[in-house]
Amino acid sequence: MSSPKRNPTQQAKSRRKQPPRSRGNEQSSFSKRLQIHRKTAKNSLKRMAESPASSAMTTFVIAVALLLPALLFALNGNITAALNNFESQAQITAYLEDDVPNDRGREVSDGLLTLESTTTVEFITSGQALEEFSSASGFDQLLGDLASNPLPASIVISPSDISPGALDSLVSELEAIEEVSFVQLDNRWLQRLAAISDFIVIVAQLLMVIVVLGLFFIVGNTIKLAIENRRNEIRVIKLVGGTDMFIARPFLYSGLFFGLAGGVLACILQLIVLIIFNSSLQNLLSLYEGSFQLQGFGVLPAIALVLCGGISAWISALMVSLANIRAIDP
Repeated sequence: MSSPKRNPTQQAKSRRKQPPRSRGNEQSSFSKRLQIHRKTAKNSLKRMAESPASSAMTTFVIAVALLLPALLFALNGNITAALNNFESQAQITAYLEDDVPNDRGREVSDGLLTLESTTTVEFITSGQALEEFSSASGFDQLLGDLASNPLPASIVISPSDISPGALDSLVSELEAIEEVSFVQLDNRWLQRLAAISDFIVIVAQLLMVIVVLGLFFIVGNTIKLAIENRRNEIRVIKLVGGTDMFIARPFLYSGLFFGLAGGVLACILQLIVLIIFNSSLQNLLSLYEGSFQLQGFGVLPAIALVLCGGISAWISALMVSLANIRAIDP
């Protein structure tokens, strides 16, 4: 006896009543994987806590390795900040001929103020220059005995553009003025300091590459010892069908935690070093009536340093763990 046929409408209703399986299965599978990773990460932390001396030593070595390039990058940031501070106060002094009267000197000064390449222009007479020099040097009596004033009148210009090309152009323009005898621009030491800053960046970048290679060795050696200590356990897992990647998972978390902890410790050590240097620097600058505050990393560079340590250590753990686990026969 044949079963009664179902019409298309009934078949469609039947399909609608069936609960969706794929989405639920995907969510269940994802939650299970997440739970496994969470459990593996906790176990990795527990194993690291079981050997605090070894874990602390590995973390400290990673931190010291990351500290040197971090200090170089911080030093470059402080040099750049100092350069920006000095360049914003850059001035050009145009000394006038001795026979130029003050009225003509003020006319030249007013003419320079109309240029787009200047922001402020100040005319200083020879008498004002002598007064400022006397008060600054303390040779009031000696300078007062001079028969004539040896200092010329000058014009102090603050340029609007402090790039080397713009400064050279403005200096050439000032030298072309008939009343100007000599133009002084004390920016060579700034250019040398900028060159030193660029050199420090290159050294820090090369050192960072060397440090990453060193992290591969440090973390790789630690992971290799951990695998040797768990060789029998790894054999048992392989016998029951555990894959190499499954076995390597706790070692990957260990490498990641070592790298992240080393990066955080490097940031803390960098702050401590800068605080110590800052105190000595302030004592030195106080002798010259100057002030400058050393600055450490910002938030983003600190995060980048921690991530660099974590990622480098994780990659090292991945390469070393897979290579050593594959060499173990079940």
